[in-house]
Amino acid sequence: MPVKKRSDHEVESFEQRLEEYRRKLTLKTDVGFRVAGRLCSGPELEQLMNLLADVITGRKTGPFHDVQTQKDLITVTGAKSVEPDLFGNDEEDGIWCAEVQNESIEAGRIEVERAHLVLNGLPGGKPYSCLKKSHMIWMTDAIHIPGTGRPLFPDGQPVVRLETVDSATGRRFPDRTEVILFNLRYKGNSKRGDLAHDFRETDPKKMKNPLLRELMQRVKYTEKGEMEMCELTRQIFQDGKTEGLQEGEIRSSRKTAEQLLQMGIGSLQQIAKATRLSLSEVQKLQAKLNT
Repeated sequence: MPVKKRSDHEVESFEQRLEEYRRKLTLKTDVGFRVAGRLCSGPELEQLMNLLADVITGRKTGPFHDVQTQKDLITVTGAKSVEPDLFGNDEEDGIWCAEVQNESIEAGRIEVERAHLVLNGLPGGKPYSCLKKSHMIWMTDAIHIPGTGRPLFPDGQPVVRLETVDSATGRRFPDRTEVILFNLRYKGNSKRGDLAHDFRETDPKKMKNPLLRELMQRVKYTEKGEMEMCELTRQIFQDGKTEGLQEGEIRSSRKTAEQLLQMGIGSLQQIAKATRLSLSEVQKLQAKLNT
């Protein structure tokens, strides 16, 4: 089948939309930050991780090595893949990851990524006491705590640290995984305020940090930046389409299982096998129907 050739008007319209998209692009978007990472050299990735870690944690970190973009973390069979925007190690072999999570944080996502970091921090065949320290930094402009209507950043504070706390006594328990959320809406007059400003800024010339300014100039004004942006946008669209199809299949399987349960056809184990759902999920559907 012959490929339909685009008219000059269609090509011009596409290029205009692409240029408008690039003009509005910021580092606080998935595409903006990921493309910036792809355009970094190895030393620049280490410098970028050092910048984010120092400013957001408020202490001296690094130096870093083996910093990668979109590293696919070790997972358990069947679990959804986790690929941090930045992933590397400090000089004490501690694990660090940093990524952008704009607009909202899906309920359960923090726990899942934290579990992935734990798995990646435990050397194979070693006792649990050999678990490496890990640090997870999320830069987000989300407003609410996942699954609730409560503010994520009290009084607009720049940083929230998630810790294990005894609710009865307020005691803090030692935790090998540090989880820090950074408020991209923060506008304070400080290093953190400057960092949040640069992640929101659409014009590289107005960015305050020289490294971030250089990276956004590559994203917006170079041919390689345009190619990476188009490729990543296509990939994200395809991944979303695939995930949507998978979600549709799961919804269909649940509906079928509910119908079988309502009609009393087959045991719970047989329904689970027929619909490819887990036995525990079929049991939950049964409990829901019984209420």
